[in-house]
Amino acid sequence: MEGLKSTGASKDTCDLVEMLARHGEEEGAILSRYQRFAEDASAPETRYLVKLIIDDERRHHGLLVEMANAIAWGLIDQSTDPVLPDMTHKDAGNPALAEETQRLIQAEEHDHVELKRLRKHLRRFKNTSLWELIVDLMLLDTEKHIRILRLVAKNTEGA
Repeated sequence: MEGLKSTGASKDTCDLVEMLARHGEEEGAILSRYQRFAEDASAPETRYLVKLIIDDERRHHGLLVEMANAIAWGLIDQSTDPVLPDMTHKDAGNPALAEETQRLIQAEEHDHVELKRLRKHLRRFKNTSLWELIVDLMLLDTEKHIRILRLVAKNTEGA
């Protein structure tokens, strides 16, 4: 709220920050429910899987707070709280970083292929282990990594 006041934010900006804050509060409530759920579960696999969700929900909650702070402060670096960075600072003109980004994209794409291959071999354990699900989650993370690296690649192009 301090950021909204100090920047003289528009009603649309105030509404957006309120929406993010409300969603963050909802995420917090869901996080509490997941924590209770994990504590009440007797099966170790349930507790393990719910812990994976809790980790994601914590990260989501933090990202929402950072977005709200960035918007509230008008994308300026005056917030005392963590702020999601904007897209104005680029690593353009750094050929070593650009090359490494491309190599990392290739490595993640290779990892994606290998994980799919691994998943096929794990099908026979589908009813007795979490392995197939864990590899599916790793595939989703790998896709996320590729998307992130592609954005980094755009920021490292040219001078």
